[in-house]
Amino acid sequence: MRTNRLFTVIDSHTAGHPTRTVTAGIPPLRGQSVREQRDDFSRNHDALRSLLLHEPRGHAAMAAAVPVPSRVADQGLFFIFSYAYADMCGHATIGYIASMAAVGTLPQGFERNGMSIETPAGIVHVTGTFEADRLTSVILCNVPSYVASADIVVDAAGFGTVTCDIAYGGIMYALVDTRQIGLPFDIDHASQWCRAGMAIKEAVNSSAGHPQISSVLFYEAIDGGSRHLVVLAANKFDRSPCGTGTSARIAQLHARGELALGAPYRAENILGVPFAAKVVELGQGAEGQPAVIPEVRGMAHISAYSTLVLESDDPLPAGFLPK
Repeated sequence: MRTNRLFTVIDSHTAGHPTRTVTAGIPPLRGQSVREQRDDFSRNHDALRSLLLHEPRGHAAMAAAVPVPSRVADQGLFFIFSYAYADMCGHATIGYIASMAAVGTLPQGFERNGMSIETPAGIVHVTGTFEADRLTSVILCNVPSYVASADIVVDAAGFGTVTCDIAYGGIMYALVDTRQIGLPFDIDHASQWCRAGMAIKEAVNSSAGHPQISSVLFYEAIDGGSRHLVVLAANKFDRSPCGTGTSARIAQLHARGELALGAPYRAENILGVPFAAKVVELGQGAEGQPAVIPEVRGMAHISAYSTLVLESDDPLPAGFLPK
């Protein structure tokens, strides 16, 4: 007899980048903290990541938010991607809040007090703005963010010598001014920017004396801020301005004396959709280094309410992902 496995999800996009919030179907996970529950998922249920995010149910750039219990915050949340796990994801946190608002499951009092969310990177706080009881923006107060290494010079294969700063905003980034690359900075050249980003990532991670990076954030100056493109992997880039990347970017600007406490920063994606950000206070990183507390404001929009199905005789139970 054929049996089905079902997963209910809410799909949204934050400035163009997808979040699949998984509301049912994930088995109970072991662990006291969100990080421990995420690691249990990774060790014992990783096939669900590819099932939920790879083709034929997803695609290379797909991301998901997985709500779990928390002992230290109002909610736990971890993040899975078609290719990896991340300790923090700003766009997916915004997508999760928008999804909960759409189905009326935000906690009581959210409009007044917001909520705390435990992530593998630490506890973040989210609030929202409302018009006639409708959520109009999500405001994320992120984990302490800081510059880990400045003025790193690498030789990126095919792109020459590149100078970057390495900064943390929940994950670690190399921050690169687009003027060093010489490509038109638009969506039509995204695949070429991915190649440049991977060349830089490989060069940075093969050199010593600084932390390893997860992604490369390219930035181009605009009025009041920068346009961003975050390269995630060889065929994947963040369609949004990137919440953790924006946090790393404003930490860099503050460290260089170019962004004052409380000053507004506009982070645009290459589609022209913005996040608004600022440094709301000073803090310390995990190892005591000077850090900032970033605030990032954006909005997500619902694209689907779905039940994903895995039939017992599906010949591709884990999905597939072309490279």
